[in-house]
Amino acid sequence: MTKQIFTIGSAIALGIAGIVSTAAPTTANAASAPAARVRVAKFAIANMTCPTCPITVKKAMQGVAGVSSVSVDLAAKTATVAFDASKANVAMIAAASTNAGFPAKLAR
Repeated sequence: MTKQIFTIGSAIALGIAGIVSTAAPTTANAASAPAARVRVAKFAIANMTCPTCPITVKKAMQGVAGVSSVSVDLAAKTATVAFDASKANVAMIAAASTNAGFPAKLAR
């Protein structure tokens, strides 16, 4: 009986050690992972006239792959977007808003 308990305990300990060793990233793996190229762009948005307009603009822009955050300001009629430049670009984000009925262009 003691041998069975020792064997089960050893198996559990080895299993936990295996989980811990595979869960921790190695320095080599972390160094080889490409860094995301996050960019932020501010857009001028046309046709926003009511409090629900920013919701539509935000949803449209967030639908673009690579967009990580969107903040829409109804009073200023602008949207500030953070995105991964390797997956999205300014034209794609502006087109998403424009296609939703709110023409967007890069603010200067």
